[in-house]
Amino acid sequence: MPFTFSHPAIVLPLTFLPRQWFSLTGLVIGSLIPDFEYFLRMRIKSTYSHTIDGLFWFDLPLGLLLAFIFHNTVRNRLYDNLPAFLKSRFLTFKQFNWNRHFKRNWFVVAISILIGAASHIFWDGFTHDHGYFVQAIPQLQNEVNLLGEQIPILKILQHSSTLLGALVIAFAIYKLPINKTEEQNISLKYWSILSALTLTIVAVRLLSGLELKPYGNIIATTISAGLMSLILTSVIFIKSNKQ
Repeated sequence: MPFTFSHPAIVLPLTFLPRQWFSLTGLVIGSLIPDFEYFLRMRIKSTYSHTIDGLFWFDLPLGLLLAFIFHNTVRNRLYDNLPAFLKSRFLTFKQFNWNRHFKRNWFVVAISILIGAASHIFWDGFTHDHGYFVQAIPQLQNEVNLLGEQIPILKILQHSSTLLGALVIAFAIYKLPINKTEEQNISLKYWSILSALTLTIVAVRLLSGLELKPYGNIIATTISAGLMSLILTSVIFIKSNKQ
């Protein structure tokens, strides 16, 4: 599969549509959400999230939940601890009132999540062993010789599209307007807690008997641990600021 965080690249062209037609949060989270079944399981197994039915009963509700968690719990704590290069470009997003936006545009948000999730499944259809287009176009399963190794075309598409997607996202971030921000030191405590929690969760999962093959299980576990730690660290900082 293409790397999860390259998937938003495919929905970025939709941001050129009139602003009221789409939700950026919905598109981005939707484009990521089918892989969250891997993260919930902490292994590469998806039974529901990459299906048409799953778009509505798995991807949509989980996408909405994650949108609220991100904007109300994670976003501002993460923003405050980003390097200046990113902070100056993401200031607009920190000032965004998600709850009010959702109340006024819930239908657009929901449709955007579905579009994002569908784009993810479409992309994976060319790069998964059992993807729709891989089954419909047998040539994608053919192998070619690359540097002395026989590699399926679908794997070449998988890794090249991951790289291309990452480059598109990096360029899009680079082109965001730069805003003046107050100088604020990055919290060593924030990143230390996040890192410690991530390592702890990964260690617990490994000790519980995680199968190391396929190697994607380790990647899914690490990403899952990082995401859980991001939420937990944000909660810790919110509570400490209230005291």
